[in-house]
Order: sequence, then C-alpha cells, then structure tokens
Amino acid sequence: MRRYALIVVTLAGIILAGCRNPYRDAILDVDVSNVNDISKEVVQLPPDDGVLSGGEATIYARFKLVEVSGNGYLLAKDGNFRSRAYRMMVASSGDSCWVNVSVGSDEIAGVHELNHFFSKNDIGKMQDVVFRFDGKVSQLYVNGILRDDEVTVGTLRDWNHRPVVIGRDYPGKIDRVALWNRALTDDEIARISGVARLKEGLPDYYHETYRPQYHFTAKKNWINDPNGLVWYDGVYHMFFQYNPPDRPGSYKDWGHAVSTDLVHWTQTKEGHITPHRVWAGCWSGSAVVDENNVSGLQTGDEKPILAYITTGGWPDEGLGPMCNQCVAFSNDGGKSFRYYDGNPVICTRSIESPWNRDPKVVWDEEHQLWVLSLYLTGYQFAIYTSRNLLDWEEASTLTLAGDRECPGFMPLPVDGVQTGKWLFYGAAGVYQIGTFDGKTFKPETEPVAMDHGNNLYAAQTWNNSPDGRCIHLGWMRGPKYPGVPFDQQMNFPTVLELRTTPNGIRVFRNPVEEIKLLYAGQTTIEEQTVASGSNLLESLDGDLYDMTIATDAADSFDLEIRGAKIHYDAAARAIYSEGPVVGGKVESLGSAPLRLADGTLTLRILVDRTSLEIFADDGETVITSNFMPEPDNHAYALIPVTQIHLLRAEINTLKSSWE
Repeated sequence: MRRYALIVVTLAGIILAGCRNPYRDAILDVDVSNVNDISKEVVQLPPDDGVLSGGEATIYARFKLVEVSGNGYLLAKDGNFRSRAYRMMVASSGDSCWVNVSVGSDEIAGVHELNHFFSKNDIGKMQDVVFRFDGKVSQLYVNGILRDDEVTVGTLRDWNHRPVVIGRDYPGKIDRVALWNRALTDDEIARISGVARLKEGLPDYYHETYRPQYHFTAKKNWINDPNGLVWYDGVYHMFFQYNPPDRPGSYKDWGHAVSTDLVHWTQTKEGHITPHRVWAGCWSGSAVVDENNVSGLQTGDEKPILAYITTGGWPDEGLGPMCNQCVAFSNDGGKSFRYYDGNPVICTRSIESPWNRDPKVVWDEEHQLWVLSLYLTGYQFAIYTSRNLLDWEEASTLTLAGDRECPGFMPLPVDGVQTGKWLFYGAAGVYQIGTFDGKTFKPETEPVAMDHGNNLYAAQTWNNSPDGRCIHLGWMRGPKYPGVPFDQQMNFPTVLELRTTPNGIRVFRNPVEEIKLLYAGQTTIEEQTVASGSNLLESLDGDLYDMTIATDAADSFDLEIRGAKIHYDAAARAIYSEGPVVGGKVESLGSAPLRLADGTLTLRILVDRTSLEIFADDGETVITSNFMPEPDNHAYALIPVTQIHLLRAEINTLKSSWE
C-alpha cells in the first residue's frame, strides 16, 4: 500500500492527507480544498495509485454541488463498462442533476452503478457522498442518508491501469476524495459524513404516475421474463430477468420477489442470483423443489430448490461462452443460491444449436421422470428426461409452428379430470395439446393462440402450487413510461385450465381468485336496456378496476376506458381493442373472434394504470395489452351502436397492492 504524509502532487496546493481515523487505512486520501477551480487544474495520479481490489470497497468525495454541462468527474479510474475500475461523477440532462457512482467487475462483465438525483435546493451546498460495497450489496449514501442500493456481487476489477483523475470537467469545489479496499462501517460513514447516525432515504417507489398498482414491477431497472416460479413452505417465489444499468444485456441477473397470496409482492435482496464467473449471464429458466432429495444436494432440514438457468454470453465480444444449462441451488428456502460444481448439466457442445436456452422442468408422475423442455432454434424444441435432476438425456425434438423460445410443457387435467393430456406452448403463447409417453410429445390439436394482445410473452407456470392450480404468469413487454425508475411489468397471474369445446380441447385462463383481496368497493348495474346516447359508467373516475359486463350477443357497442376503446361487433362476433391516440396514431391493442356459446357476451376486464387485460368466452379468449392514458383522463363510457340489452354489470374498485 502506498502511503503519503505531506507531498505536493502535480499542482501547487494539492496535498495527499495523512492518515487519521477512519482514514487510517485508506489506499488513497487526497485533500484538494485549496484549489479554487479544480476543473482547470485537474489532478492526475500515477496508475499504480488508487487500485481497488478484492470483494469490498468504499469511495468517498466531499464537494460543493454545482450545475454541470454533461458530466463532471469527481474521482475516476475510468473506461467503458468493460474496462472501468471506478468512477464518481456529477451528471446532468435537461433539468436533472445527479451523482453517479460505478465500480467495475469482470464477473458481471460490467459495473455496479448507483445514482441519486439532487433537488434545486441542493445546488451550492457541500455534499458528502459515500459508495460502499460489502461483497453482497452496493449502497450510496449522500450526507449520511441511504439514497440508492443494489444487489451486486463479484470481485472488483483491479487490472485497470489508467491514471487516477480528480476533478476533470467539474467546475465546483472539491474538498476531499478517498478510497478504501474495505467496506466502511456505519459509524465510520456517519463520521466522515458529519452526522450522528445514518438514515434510510430511498426513493418512494410504487407511487409514480405510471406505476402499475397491482401488476408486478421491480422497484427500478429493466425486467423481462418471469423465471423460476416455485412455491415453497407457504411462499410463492417469482424470479425474473433483471438488468441493472451499465451492463451488457447478456449479463442479466435473476431478480427475486416473494408473496404469500400472488397479489402482494415484495422484491427482496435475498435469493437474488447473479452471473457466474465462468458460465456468464443468467438467462431465462425455471426452478423446482427437490422434495425427495434425488439430486443429493440437500445439506440441512430444508428441501433443495434447484434453479435451472441458461448461462449465456456473446463469445465474439469476449463475454462468456454460448448458452449452457446450469444449476444453482438453495438449501435455505430460496434465501441464497450457489452454483452446482458439476455445471453445465446440459452443454452446448452436445447440441447442434448454440442458442439453446430457457429450460423448463416439470415432474411426470405417470412415468416417474423429471422432464425438461428446451428451446433450440427456429421453431425447434427439445425434450430431456432425468431421474436425479442433474443427469439429463435427450428424449426427442419437436416443432411448434409459429413460436419460439421459453417453452412451457406440462401435464394437465381436462375438465377437471386427469386424462393424460399435455400442453406445450412457446414464448408468444402459441400452444398445442397432446400426449406424452415419457419420450415424445404427440400433438392432437393444431397450433392455437393463447393470447390475442400485443404484450404477453415468455410466460411460465408454478408447477407445484399448493392447491393444484396451474398458475400462469407472463412478461407484459411494452413501452417505457415517462417519469418512472422501472422498465416493464408482469401480467396479473391467471389460472390455466384445459376444457372441452366444440372445437376440441382448449386453454382457458382467468385471473386468480386472490384478486378479491384488493376489492375496495363495488358498483352493480342490473338488467336493463341501454339506449344510444346514455352512459351507465359516467360515474367511474378511478384507474384500478376489475369489471365484468354481460350483454346480449346481438348488440354491438363501444366500451371506452381512459382513452382506450373496446369495440364489440355483433355481426362479426368479434372484439377489437385499441389504445389512446399517441403521436397522432391509434394503436391496435389486439382483436379476436368469439365463440359466444350461449348467445351472451361476457367481458371481464382488468384495468390498471398502464394495462388492459380482457377475458371473454369465460377465459378461452384473452387480450393482454399495455396502453398509456393521459394521467388526468379518468373517463369511462358504455356506448351502444343502437341499443344494448345489458344483463348485468359488476364493477369492483381495486386498491393498490403496494399499500
């Protein structure tokens, strides 16, 4: 470790401070308080100085906040996301000004990055900013208040030999910067921040204008496919593709949320799975509970939870190998995971397609086998079987015309009776129903669409629900909404069933009954004839509803919801959904023909701040789509083309699941 007492460096008046508690073991401690305009007198130290290494770090800067144009660097050993050692800077865009701290790690092929946005009142005031990484979580403290955090593991990038730069392009005053190769204690951070004790001050997530209020979203950052849906000891676990900022897309994590009722979800740092140093990023996959310990991985009283993860990268860019199927397992009920030493359990070298991915594992009771379905390439999928969840043998391949990725493959009863039927579907929800003999799936239906909207993708099911229901959850891929820290959402969980229809066996999906836990009030409209020009829904002014409207199938009408519209065409026996006008265009949200078996049209519609989920034909026909209403538009209308014979309307107002 290089130590300094009183040494003039590069510029007059810039002194490396001596060691005082808690600076006694700082690897770099620079006093620049005598420099009037550091942006004109940038401090540059030799590359051998300020080298962070190991699994912990703390970065500190005390400075006067001023508005910058672009980025102003407080302290950096900089580079791009693949070569940066660390960087603390003040950034701006438009009217926003924030501090950004990032630390490089080769294990994730990117950086750990945290941010805090300042208010106008902060301009001109001294700020004490501390970034702490303890090997599990990164935290950003501003003036002793926790402002951002993130699950981040992996050793620090210590091979970067760029010089240490202090003050580049920052026009404000910097008093002091320091680095430690350890995580400072709470008391130490409080001391250097000049406060008696640290405080919690994370953003007030879940109340943003466009935040869905009963559909799952992460607190912040990008999410996509649900992964590893498993129930264990009274808790539903939802893992999901999670992409922190300044990471290549191939180095995603598995985020983690838990619920006891499928409605109220808590995102947790425990059980969050991060990329493997050797096998690269955590792509999509599934999880199972090994009740009988056939894997031999159990070490205590808890049953092992095995997560099957496609670990993948971009070899042409030096980011890990192509796709392999690896196992991470938990022996503490999903609170922590570690990678299996025998990975990969299915290796790319044994498969013709290098892009094989998205393993979905289920139990086949009839043949006493574990079954793994895997995407290969094009419309091709493979089926593997195993007795011990670790040694997998390819059984067969199949083609699902019109769909690819994220297979779902499972046995299901028909009309509530076990009949040996299996359902196979792809990421877009195209499905076939047939039989499985322990090796080969034989479809008995043509490919059928499970959803007719724009936004449902990569759905998975909990295959061990405690009450036997097949609970289905998908990613509602769609646009990024303004003024929110998160990106993307899940649909509301549905129960998936197989039922016999005149067209053969079909999939039916309806919202889980636990949605009733959110009911806050009900409006009921009894049977009546509604004439043109009247509006039975004009009293509605909320943005969260579970509404059911039943009419005579002979009557066409429009149902308007916050600028979106659902049109029922009686002659065509079809529904059409379209969103509000955005950018001068009306976006189609999906359409579908209806069966209308009893001459009645019944629509059930889940309305959230940015989504419409429409269920018709008792769940045989579903349209799942995102939309973006104007925040102040809370208008609803039921408009007959001529007149409507309304049989019944039941409109349930919902409360937020985040409260």
